[in-house]
Amino acid sequence: MKSIVMLFLSLLPVSVLAENPYAVESAIYKVVVPVGNSNYFGTGVLLSPDRILTNCHIVQGKGGWPKVMQRKTGDWFKVAKYYQLGKLDACVLVGGFRGQPVAPSAKIVEGENIWLYGYPSGIPVIGQGSVLGYADGGKTLKLGAFCSGGSSGGPVLNARGELIGLNFAVYRYQKSCLAIPVSELRPYL
Repeated sequence: MKSIVMLFLSLLPVSVLAENPYAVESAIYKVVVPVGNSNYFGTGVLLSPDRILTNCHIVQGKGGWPKVMQRKTGDWFKVAKYYQLGKLDACVLVGGFRGQPVAPSAKIVEGENIWLYGYPSGIPVIGQGSVLGYADGGKTLKLGAFCSGGSSGGPVLNARGELIGLNFAVYRYQKSCLAIPVSELRPYL
């Protein structure tokens, strides 16, 4: 009986982030846009070796050109171009990046554990929390996790290390974060 239970447990999906939230570090990028004598910070996530997903409000209309730094190594990379995904606050940065890309998943379960990566004030932070539900007719995810200015563009990952959303705002009155769910992003990816 014990061997049958062990066999069953070995077939369950591995919770990558539940055991090690740093397992996806090579896919997390700090996005920096120079604005005058200072910098504007955001976050991005590697979708493929040449594509980083972030928010458009980080890179558009700031006057400077974005550059990115990989969280794991601290290496800097140039952004060749970027484009917006439809009318969403989601942009893809194009360049020669490194790291292990994350896979998107549209399967979102209310109450499931999530990890949100960000760079508030340019400092690397990992927030852990849960999916609170949907808002805006299913077009927005509400998250119970820490986020702050600079967390924009941060990936929302489930325990398997899959991308389920892209953080875009802090909802201060309810102490929650707002994210674009992958179901809204998928037609453009």
